[in-house]
Amino acid sequence: MARFAVMSQKLPHLTETIILAEKVHAALVSLSDGSPVFSGCNEQGKPVEGHGHAHIFCESNLGLGKATGGEITHVTVYASMGFGSVDKQALEDLREIWGGDDPVVHLLLQGLGRREDFGGLDPERGQSPLLAKSRTWVSRTPFLPTRHQKVTRAGVPKVDATGLQIGSPEHDLLRLLELAGLPAPEVVESVPCTSLGKRETPWASFACRRSNGEGRRSAYGIGYGFRIEFAEPVQGPVAVGYASHFGMGGFETVEKFDMRVAENG
Repeated sequence: MARFAVMSQKLPHLTETIILAEKVHAALVSLSDGSPVFSGCNEQGKPVEGHGHAHIFCESNLGLGKATGGEITHVTVYASMGFGSVDKQALEDLREIWGGDDPVVHLLLQGLGRREDFGGLDPERGQSPLLAKSRTWVSRTPFLPTRHQKVTRAGVPKVDATGLQIGSPEHDLLRLLELAGLPAPEVVESVPCTSLGKRETPWASFACRRSNGEGRRSAYGIGYGFRIEFAEPVQGPVAVGYASHFGMGGFETVEKFDMRVAENG
């Protein structure tokens, strides 16, 4: 993985994650001459199997006097398939992102390494809660389901053995976690928002559509949030759903989850 600090005077907002992630993706594809790690496609232009190619995460971490209004403080590029020499050079050459009328976003590479090297809950030490190891994870960017809710011809919801409606956001979350090789969580609770700075920000405030790409679309066009708890600690990142390679569906670990947020939802 590679971790960047965002150094611009005017920082983009976390609600613009998918917009910035697309621009970072395009820049890395260009700098690497279409490396499969960044493009997600092989030399024949066909999608690589699995999800080992790059995920691009944006973070808004309080600390060092930043992110008081929910600004993006870090960009993290994670690929479980690893980076080759060409990929590493592209990451080292990535210094700024621009596009259209948006201001230039300057990036400073803080380091290359493994996710264990950067995970943690101390922003003063440059740690990332996306990459920590924990039993409890809470949505930081909206989860975007990829399937629709199933009903019978009579309009009655179709349910699975646990009573969940097939294709519902929670059902799709559990399905995608399993496909990602993660264990089934013991607890799944709905969360209506995330905290940016000191403000509660609903999922509807986030941009949730990619401007490019032909991957599977979100089934609903709106986002959902969850708190999930596993039986044993899981190493981050935890990210599933539509546009998970572009920062959507990302979870963070927290020391103590405020149950009032869920209850207010």
